[in-house]
Amino acid sequence: MLNQRIKDNWKWILIPIIVIAELLIDDYVMPHVYKIIFHLISFNPVVHFYTYLNIYKIVSIIVICLLNYFIIRQKIFVKPSETKVGWLVFLVVCFTIVLLCFGHKHFWIALDVGAIAALPEELMFRGIILAFVLKLMTNKSTEQWRVILSLIISALIFGGFHYINLTSQSFGFTSLQVINAAALGMILGAVYIKSGTIVVPMALHFIYDFLVTVVKGMSATNYVSVQFNQWIGISLYVVIYSAIALSIINHNPADNKILPKLKNF
Repeated sequence: MLNQRIKDNWKWILIPIIVIAELLIDDYVMPHVYKIIFHLISFNPVVHFYTYLNIYKIVSIIVICLLNYFIIRQKIFVKPSETKVGWLVFLVVCFTIVLLCFGHKHFWIALDVGAIAALPEELMFRGIILAFVLKLMTNKSTEQWRVILSLIISALIFGGFHYINLTSQSFGFTSLQVINAAALGMILGAVYIKSGTIVVPMALHFIYDFLVTVVKGMSATNYVSVQFNQWIGISLYVVIYSAIALSIINHNPADNKILPKLKNF
């Protein structure tokens, strides 16, 4: 595998390779495949947009897993290191929130959007990229600044990846989304580092997108210019999200469960 053939000093190059490969396959190669298949079975992706979206995301998960196997081979940690009541309570709260929203007019689409956003993105950006960056950064030293820098790097990659939405949005609005995603990525990464299981950031990511969709419905194309107060608002989000993320991983750093797992793998 590619990871095994490249010397340690050059393994950083695997990160842009897997990100670019995933982008090219999902958004440039597969659409041509879909076009051929859909023509043969008389399937209209515009009419059946949600079905197409689910197909796209399922294929994306398969692509991510295959790319990880052939390029990075990063183990994705699902099983918790130990039973923690706090994380179990959090998962129960997420489940309760979903139940309380049952019957809302956007419930089913919110359930779908939450799942198809959380699964592939958490596999890619926390399960693979964050863990791989952490492994590279803490290979020789587990100083806390290395953990923080790994978190920031992975969050910026996660945020930047959202520029793929430029096909249906203005640059300003997409940039707003990119910054918000990067800030949210800080928290998602922090809970993965602290919990040691991908289930927790997946649940948090799911409930975030679920609630946004329940309130607003399915987002459409957006070419509206961004107002000054929106930039101020997103700046506050960045400060708040970053402070929360750093508080999570800096609180009893010895209890960051992902680091021992990476060393043992």
